[in-house]
Amino acid sequence: MVPAAILALAIGVAAQSPGGAQRPVFTSSVDLVTVDVNVVDRNGRPVEDLGRDDFELSVDGQVRKIASAQFVSVKPSAGEPAASSSLPDFSTNTVQSGRLIGLVIDRGSISPVRSRDVLAAAARFVEKLDPSDHVALFSIPTGPAIDFTTDHRAIEAAVRQIDGQGDTQRGTMNIGIADALAFETNNTFTMEQVSERECGEVSGRGGSQSEVMMCNKMLKEDASIVANYAHDRARNTMNGLRAILDRLGSNDTPKTLVLVSEALIIDNERRVVEGFGRAAAAAHVTLYALKPEPSESDASEARLSGTRSRDRAVREEGLQFVSAAGGGELFRVIADPDFAFARVASELSGYYLLTFAPEAGDRDGKAHAIAVKVHRTGVSVRSRREFGVHLARSTRNDKDAIADLLRTPVAATGIPLTLTTYVFQDPGSLRVRVLVATDVERAPDPADRLSVGMVLVDDKGTAAASAYQPQMTPSPQSPPGTQRFFTTLLAQPGPYTLRAAVSSSSGLSGSVERHVRAYVSRLGPFRASELLIGDSEGGSAAGGILPTVTGEMTGGVMHAYLELFAEAPAMFDRASVTLEAAATPESPALGRAEARLQVPDSDVHSRAAAASIPLETLAAGSYVARAVIRIDGRPVGTMTRAFRVVK
Repeated sequence: MVPAAILALAIGVAAQSPGGAQRPVFTSSVDLVTVDVNVVDRNGRPVEDLGRDDFELSVDGQVRKIASAQFVSVKPSAGEPAASSSLPDFSTNTVQSGRLIGLVIDRGSISPVRSRDVLAAAARFVEKLDPSDHVALFSIPTGPAIDFTTDHRAIEAAVRQIDGQGDTQRGTMNIGIADALAFETNNTFTMEQVSERECGEVSGRGGSQSEVMMCNKMLKEDASIVANYAHDRARNTMNGLRAILDRLGSNDTPKTLVLVSEALIIDNERRVVEGFGRAAAAAHVTLYALKPEPSESDASEARLSGTRSRDRAVREEGLQFVSAAGGGELFRVIADPDFAFARVASELSGYYLLTFAPEAGDRDGKAHAIAVKVHRTGVSVRSRREFGVHLARSTRNDKDAIADLLRTPVAATGIPLTLTTYVFQDPGSLRVRVLVATDVERAPDPADRLSVGMVLVDDKGTAAASAYQPQMTPSPQSPPGTQRFFTTLLAQPGPYTLRAAVSSSSGLSGSVERHVRAYVSRLGPFRASELLIGDSEGGSAAGGILPTVTGEMTGGVMHAYLELFAEAPAMFDRASVTLEAAATPESPALGRAEARLQVPDSDVHSRAAAASIPLETLAAGSYVARAVIRIDGRPVGTMTRAFRVVK
């Protein structure tokens, strides 16, 4: 039988003020550099079985030691659960179910004719994304703009209303962009070829010298019009992309931008893309470019350029640059636009997070070349080409880092963490206490200090309760390889979203989100807390339960605890609680134990029920713990909790 002080270890410690009377001191941290890398096979499927030693990372040509390599699988929220999260009673960031995906429509570069089917495919791409994905829409230079949201229908509707504004025909003569850029640089060889092609007919039919000169003058004017228009479009596109990166801010949560554009011309004006790779790295953005190819018989073109193949290369050069600098890829949309979007969706279904420690020379605020290789054949690596580490970033204090993580809607995955919640009535009030039990993967460096913060947010986005500790104090009974941490949040009953974040002194971070129904249940004449279960492994000397986070039981005994509340204390004299273990919530019990109702010191309206069940006879696998509450032997309600026996 478990003694009355069963929660002294977990709840008693967690209920203490995080800082006590002492004002916390926020210290600065040294950042690790986090690099997200996609490794895909020939079909665009992520390769999932790589370890740290399979990667080689270099900065400015110098190989650096990789501190960690973690594969993050982006699983759909619907359908079969992933193996590591098959129990419904905990949340983890090691299997990510939500992404930040921004759709960028470069309207100024897309022809009105081609835009129809491509943007319709973009809307279908959004429609097929997982409901947990946060999607944003950006238009360049003007048009609909919607910040990250899970309201995919709003994004789809806005995309279907967008049209292309690109003008593929400028001037009056048959001159393509490649020819126009050659005129801009006074390439005499090309200029003579174009002059012969466009003005030779004037000379051939006996035109005067002045007519030929007039033709050449018009040719130069048209070349200037075409080149200037292309440069204006490129500047608009890059200014729009930079504004989007600034809007996304600087944090370590990976984001993806899918740029739909027919052209980004940087020839003769490469400074327009200067620093883009560093800005993308600062915003933790991976960029994919989808380039719709104009039809060979596009009715919007009055004449066909004589240099279509060269024009095509010039038009996509800038898109190749920004997609490579942004760690993504350029896909050409030739016939079936859905195929290109499907390829992007496949590549976004998993990625690796690599970390390495920057050297002193990296903190000069300048761009540094970064290269990632994989020691495996038949795969493609998508990673950014440069990064910049600013000295100012290392002065960001722990509390600011936690606040940034709690504001970001998608989980950070640099530090793997798993958490669960148990809801109890707050004695003497109508509020509830939410016990949060968290397992944080132990850092390789024992000196690495962790700060932790949590917030309960209601459906209006208002913070109902929060907690912050500049230095996490793990439980002495933490499972191997983890640091188990407890805290409690006091709030009014209601549905909430719990956000928890951890930041290390070495610069790694992790966060996770969990939906919490912060209520006690009404069972007949009683109100009942959630059923808390714990393992006998690592139990405290005081006899308290160490609440489980994942539901895994590695010891020989499962302990359970819940609280009952009644307006009439006499009802407890007629009540009994039986703890059972079963294969499913409805199946017969495989083991049971009678709980003893314990009278607390000060509240006659409540009882604590505790019991233990041996697990030696149960085979490895998933089960349900069941607390059956009875009055005069008649069941009035049941509280359950899933668990797994691990041999």
